[in-house]
Amino acid sequence: MQVFSVPKSIKQNSNFTFCSGCDHGVAIKLVAQTIDELNLQDETIAIASSGCSVLLYDFLDVDCLEAPHGRACAVATGVKRAHKAMGNNKFVFTYQGDGDFASIGLAESMHSALRGENITAICINNTNYGMTGGQLGPTTALGQITTTSPKGRNIEYHGFPIKTAEQIALCDGVSYSARVALYDIKNIINAKNSIKKAFEYQKKGLGFSFVEILSSCPTNWKLSPKKSHEKIKNELTNIYPLGVFKDINND
Repeated sequence: MQVFSVPKSIKQNSNFTFCSGCDHGVAIKLVAQTIDELNLQDETIAIASSGCSVLLYDFLDVDCLEAPHGRACAVATGVKRAHKAMGNNKFVFTYQGDGDFASIGLAESMHSALRGENITAICINNTNYGMTGGQLGPTTALGQITTTSPKGRNIEYHGFPIKTAEQIALCDGVSYSARVALYDIKNIINAKNSIKKAFEYQKKGLGFSFVEILSSCPTNWKLSPKKSHEKIKNELTNIYPLGVFKDINND
């Protein structure tokens, strides 16, 4: 993997529209590198959800659809099944935020996994609703201050945060479920390897594959990019441990 090369499936001369220090740019580049390596560009359809993730179509040079908030896996299911019915073997993946995948769209996400839909879902977990103002989300950590939890998330009022990769791994239709992070080069390379495996499992027709990516949100966390990565490394990985929670070829 050439870490610093520009993938051909990245749109040229695109302006960076995410907040300074946001990890979405890194995540999208890893997706693009994987698409290139597996020669998927011409057969890929990406489903972007509402939220920061919707900006995917500004950067990725593949066919993209925008789904209503929370409905990315449902749209991906329809796209995949419709093309299969016409004899087209399209590669379909979703690119979603944690609020979209694990709260507003939890039913669509979970049931797509339970049905074993042969799609791949990528969930960017930055522990809040990033685009709409930094509200508490399904993965907001206990004690974390957000615009809608000014005293911090607490169990009695808000309940516990969801551990998405572990929950998805429990679904019988899932072939692969992993959680990765982007706070240093080692973990970026590991994230790339997980994305590639998830994509390969779809190509092999093994069922639903999933990668959760712990990502920084300096603007809403009110931290510098460096401090945001330190927060992921020193705090969030204790709540959301990195690793593979299901791999049908190794279980």
